[in-house]
Amino acid sequence: MFLAPDNAVKQLFRSLSPSWLAKLSLSYERTPIGTVLKKSLHEGPLRVQKALYPEGDDICHSIIIHPPAGIAGGDTLDIDVSIGADCHTVLSTPSATKWYKSFKNPATQSIQFELGEGAKLDWLPQENIFFKGANSNVLTKLILPSSASYIGWDAMMLGRHASGEEWSSGHIHVLNEVRRDGKLIWIENGHIDAQDIYSKSLPQLGPWPICSTLLAIGPRCSNALVEQFSAMMPWTDSLRAGVTFMPQGILVVRVVSSDIESARNLMVDIWTKLRPIVHGVNAQPLRLWAS
Repeated sequence: MFLAPDNAVKQLFRSLSPSWLAKLSLSYERTPIGTVLKKSLHEGPLRVQKALYPEGDDICHSIIIHPPAGIAGGDTLDIDVSIGADCHTVLSTPSATKWYKSFKNPATQSIQFELGEGAKLDWLPQENIFFKGANSNVLTKLILPSSASYIGWDAMMLGRHASGEEWSSGHIHVLNEVRRDGKLIWIENGHIDAQDIYSKSLPQLGPWPICSTLLAIGPRCSNALVEQFSAMMPWTDSLRAGVTFMPQGILVVRVVSSDIESARNLMVDIWTKLRPIVHGVNAQPLRLWAS
């Protein structure tokens, strides 16, 4: 039996598979005129159009665009972002990310952020919508020094409730990692199975089809934030939230809801109040949120 080299096998599968294999590599640097997008390399349907400066030259905004508008079985999106020393970058997406039904191969989105000394990042994507039958891997890794700061969220909607579709089948693997000064300080490795009764119990997601997580990390984060933000945490039949400060110096906000707009508005309100504290910069709502 002849075994082809790994690269040859990969090329063979690429030629036979209709799946998208997309990569995006972004690099930001601090210059005398402010934060600039120094490098933007892409392969396949994944890119940013241009750098935007709605808050002035010091803060560079970029919108990550995936023209197919959805992720199907076998698709792989690989995003790598490097933010240089003393840069401030805001990254977002123009619309919700749709995860379509996967017949065999899972779809994967892998994102890595690496921050330099004193760098700041706001990661503010719109929600992930998982269609019935979606088989998905959602992987996010953050690497930063103690002097850098980060505020980021991710939201998941299980099923298309506007059209009456319940998420009755499918799998989601979520992996979140944070490394600070070379040390792993946070790892969250979760698996959601639509047919697992335990995942729908109260210790897990309960009856809510929407869940969001916000992380804030930086030198200005402290346990005092819990007391400051606890009053913002609702506890109703349609929207519930809680805030925790981890010993590793990470502020964690969890939200579950039956309504995506309520969950989104709450996360925006929390970010608006957190940003001046964590980044030392006043919050300005993104223009695309109003579109």
